[in-house]
Amino acid sequence: MKSDTQVHLQVDTARIVATGISDTGNVRSENEDAIFLDEAGTFLLLADGMGGHERGAEASQTALQVIQKYFQPEVVQEKLMDITKVEGVPAEVVCFSTLAAEAVDEANFILYTRNQEAQLKRFMGTTVVGLVAVKEEDYMLWFHVGDSRLYRWRNANLECLTSDHSAYAKWVKEGRQGTEPSKNIITKAIGPNAASSADVGWEKGQTDDIYILCSDGLTDMITDDHIAEILKAEDNVDDIAKQLVDAAKEAGGKDNTSTIVCSMSP
Repeated sequence: MKSDTQVHLQVDTARIVATGISDTGNVRSENEDAIFLDEAGTFLLLADGMGGHERGAEASQTALQVIQKYFQPEVVQEKLMDITKVEGVPAEVVCFSTLAAEAVDEANFILYTRNQEAQLKRFMGTTVVGLVAVKEEDYMLWFHVGDSRLYRWRNANLECLTSDHSAYAKWVKEGRQGTEPSKNIITKAIGPNAASSADVGWEKGQTDDIYILCSDGLTDMITDDHIAEILKAEDNVDDIAKQLVDAAKEAGGKDNTSTIVCSMSP
């Protein structure tokens, strides 16, 4: 029996306002996506699990449980005292970059170990994308593994800040030579392999910026142009998130669809 359960989370702080929605979609019987919004407004996480038979949901939820521990205030403060400063890079950016790497490493170790112990024929794994609001001079830092994405809407322009870890993205980058691969072949994820690492980026945020974290259940169903049209028509993060998910479902909703829409508070 198909579940029509939708997870809807919100956070409103002095730093960010964000809404997260995770929807099962029109076809799948289970939602293997997971989202997490930090109540203090420091970080946002989204994961898209794979593995089937409830293992995908286990993978995404486990990864977010592990990763969110690394961004707790007491952990951040302890890490800040130990980091090596890098010229031209804010100390907190170095700190959060290090924590993101360590968090992904532990999440990968835990899921990989479970895969080995259970001797699964189809290893469970998960993508992840995270956004961190850095206190120091309003920087925003992000990290990702897999094909879950982060977009930024600034001055009526939509830009994807992440590059998919997928066979299709690699094929496009290399000039579309040879047979076009399926879009759902992931080249990097948390769990299937003994080691995995996240790509990390950061920038100075601006007051009117809107950031969108999303699973491929959104981007496989609607185009970047469609996402931009919704952003042009709306400036409320809750309305944007709802319309994005509704648009994906109206286009077919073939996969679980999750998105977190975040704006920086003035």
